[in-house]
Amino acid sequence: MDYQNINTGRKIIFRSKQEILRLLKEFETIKDSTSVAAFCKSHGVPSGTFYTWQKHQRDGKYVTQGKFIELSVEEPIIPVPSLPKVFASLCIGDLKINLHQQVEADYIGLLLNNYKG
Repeated sequence: MDYQNINTGRKIIFRSKQEILRLLKEFETIKDSTSVAAFCKSHGVPSGTFYTWQKHQRDGKYVTQGKFIELSVEEPIIPVPSLPKVFASLCIGDLKINLHQQVEADYIGLLLNNYKG
């Protein structure tokens, strides 16, 4: 809870979302036996502020954490292109080279010379 004095001499109390939710929940449990004015006076909250909190809660501004959000999964609009079929596969130790088209032998030799395994 933060306090701030302003020029009018009034003290403004800034409350966290968790504290606002706690006060709203507390009022819900005792609202049959006490008025908003009495509750607000006992907690040092202006009744106008309290009604604003209730409105924000109804509008979903104070959504609590830990709840699941419903998601829908749709098929992608553009399908991911699949890789072309493997023309040839070379395995040397833990090195695997997949060739998707015919290549010159010099190209394969260059790949193997550049591999340091």
